[in-house]
Amino acid sequence: MNAKDKARAIVKHIRHADKKVRARFSWLRHQSFIGLGIFTLSCAGMVAASWGWIAGVYPFWAMVLTNAFLASLLHELEHDLIHSLYFKDTWVEKLMMWGVWVFRGNTPSPFYRKKIHLLHHKDSGQFSDIEEQMIGNGMKMGLKRLIVMIDQNLAFLLNVRKVAETSPELNIREMFRASIPFHMLFTITLNTVLLGTAGMWLQSQGYLQLPLWFIEMYPYFVIAGAVWVLPNFIRQASLQIISSNMHYFGDIEPGREGLIQQCQVLKPWYLIPFQLFCFNFGSTHGIHHFVVNQPFYLRQMIAARAHAAMKRYGVRFNDTKTLSRANRYSLEAVG
Repeated sequence: MNAKDKARAIVKHIRHADKKVRARFSWLRHQSFIGLGIFTLSCAGMVAASWGWIAGVYPFWAMVLTNAFLASLLHELEHDLIHSLYFKDTWVEKLMMWGVWVFRGNTPSPFYRKKIHLLHHKDSGQFSDIEEQMIGNGMKMGLKRLIVMIDQNLAFLLNVRKVAETSPELNIREMFRASIPFHMLFTITLNTVLLGTAGMWLQSQGYLQLPLWFIEMYPYFVIAGAVWVLPNFIRQASLQIISSNMHYFGDIEPGREGLIQQCQVLKPWYLIPFQLFCFNFGSTHGIHHFVVNQPFYLRQMIAARAHAAMKRYGVRFNDTKTLSRANRYSLEAVG
């Protein structure tokens, strides 16, 4: 079998598993309302956990972990919305798109992300792939790669011009505009908390006198930083650490010929803490590359059957040295 035939066989097995699960659980036919239910419960859960901490009845650490986990569900929902899996072309779909952005914040607009994510599927692993390169894929391992992999704001500053050189579809001004308003507010909140904390310490030591208006506003920024910024930083960093390890880049065959090479299945036990905050992305995202019109929760339900087919037809599992090779599929490390 050639690479195309193997990819077709994997797709066939995934669709067969999907069909069997849908036939067994009739409630899965209500896909749009399942998505809306997850959206509503996740948003309500983040509000409740945040309010519980503010009121002093829910521990700080539990609130942060709860919000990070629920935000990871919202991120998966956004991804499904990008593929038009819930209430397609309706006002409800658009409302959900805005909602998942509000509660996560540290991503560009979902409407812009749709453009670069669909390009990722079209050109996965190619130098025209904006999404992969913006999280560091293809870069040699080092401090810059670590920063780009973990922090989206610094990734934009350090990496965007280089990515624009290889991807003609990247418009830097368009990407910047896609950060307004919520990613911009997220960044302002983060920097205000960091600089404000330093300023408050300097003031306590007698080195600085902060204006009264800032001292009065600072506690509100701290609350927003605790309930919104920190959980989403954990979520996004976890996702990008997993994603940048599991995607291959730079020597992938274009089109369906390279489908088997685009991703691996990454699920070693020591990555479980990261997987928890990106909804098991390393284990299931490769399935999505073969069948895109499948909601995230259903991928979890058919993962075992999908993995069996993927392993049988040559998809790699637990290749933990991708960073040392700058994500190259070839097993020869990049020097």
